[in-house]
Amino acid sequence: MKTILLVIVSLLLSFSFTEASKSLNKIVAVVGEEVLTLYELDQLAEPLYEIYLTKDLSSEEAAKLKQKIRKELLEQWIEDTLIGIEAKKFGIKVSEEELNHFLKEELKRDPKMENLSKEEREKLRERLVKIKFIQLMVRDKIAIPEEELKQSYQERLRNFEAIPKYHLEILLIGDGAIVNTLYEALLKGKTFEALHREYGAKVQYFREVFKEEEIDKTILEILKSLKPGEITTPIKRGESYQIIRLLKRETGTPPSFEEVRKELYEELFQKKAQSYLEKWIKELKDTKYIRTYL
Repeated sequence: MKTILLVIVSLLLSFSFTEASKSLNKIVAVVGEEVLTLYELDQLAEPLYEIYLTKDLSSEEAAKLKQKIRKELLEQWIEDTLIGIEAKKFGIKVSEEELNHFLKEELKRDPKMENLSKEEREKLRERLVKIKFIQLMVRDKIAIPEEELKQSYQERLRNFEAIPKYHLEILLIGDGAIVNTLYEALLKGKTFEALHREYGAKVQYFREVFKEEEIDKTILEILKSLKPGEITTPIKRGESYQIIRLLKRETGTPPSFEEVRKELYEELFQKKAQSYLEKWIKELKDTKYIRTYL
């Protein structure tokens, strides 16, 4: 009898492990020869789950939102996988020198990337391979004639408001115990977005453009003393705190064509490049084997 029970328990454990393994390795999409699993998808989605799957949601609401996040992220992952497959086909490579330079630039945005593991460095290399490939794809395909630049400038003048404006990044902090920690992290180069991701619901992040007349007079006086890129010390507002970075100050006087020429070129280039890439990715999806199971 004891032997029979042991056999039954063994079979149950084996079944449970097998079912868990199936769930863990459930295929959510096949792109060419690449297999995308639910486990990997949930790993990619984890930062979004932390932000949006709040405790105030019912179990049904949380399940629907989780599925929505998965589907939207899966679509992006499929496109990213397609780009990776094409990049390999074209033999795009990234040298150690290129990777180190890229990492140096990334560190300016997120100091946590300083001590990457070997596996994380390789993922960063894969990301750079895709960036290089996209640049290769659009570099010779996009042209911005001088006439288009001038038309874009005239359009900007027509829509220009002769009102001083402030482009700001704002951290709204509800927990006074972490204010100084956040402020010190910002002084050391941490980005507002990185802190928002790290602290979740304790920190709200905004990036807005305000007319001078819309800004509290006390805060306006502080902002007037800042140079672009500088941040305020923590400002107490009611029960919460704010830390503000001045990104850009507009004086209310329209800029000259030469002052905004580079900016206009980049705007037009990005717009055309986005349109070209969307068309190219759609063609890839139409010609490649793609199956989704989510």
